Amino acid sequence: MDLPTFQKALATHLYPVLRREGFKGSGATLRRIDGPLVHVFNVQGSKGGSHGYLNLGVQLDFLDPAPPRPVDKVLEYECAFRERLHSTPDRGDWDYGASAADCEAAAHAAVTAWETRGRPWFARLSRWPADFAARIDAFDPHAAHAAHGLLMARIARQLGDTARARAIAEPALACTPERASGLRADLRQLLAELPPA
Repeated sequence: MDLPTFQKALATHLYPVLRREGFKGSGATLRRIDGPLVHVFNVQGSKGGSHGYLNLGVQLDFLDPAPPRPVDKVLEYECAFRERLHSTPDRGDWDYGASAADCEAAAHAAVTAWETRGRPWFARLSRWPADFAARIDAFDPHAAHAAHGLLMARIARQLGDTARARAIAEPALACTPERASGLRADLRQLLAELPPA
């Protein structure tokens, strides 16, 4: 089968569940907006055409995507936190199958995957500021990629924890190679905007 048939089956079986939980939209992308939080659900086709992906994303409205766009237009791949809703624990894509009945079965399986894995994933990133403050508290800047350090430092700054933002950004800058000039510039700018230690 193909992506349009799969999307139609999802629109019949999964989208009503998502809408009852606050998601809005149609087509490939639905969003749920609550204060600074934007939850994004997206259906993506594969290049091969026989399977697709169910993508999940969480964005915070103070983290501008590039290029900047309104929060109700944020795309999944622009989100700060992303995940794929796997069809099985070891398979990230969704096979459309050979028939409309196969697509229907895949859509029913997507509802189960949402209930067991998708909803809980979003639940861990659904309360501002509590869920994000907990992530900042648990974050080890010495064990993370510098780009993730920049993200977490920005969140810490938004939370008003400028000391923690500096404690995250400084080691991130120290481990960023010279060739990553954009990331280095972003980290330097953030540090310059923080009050002195």
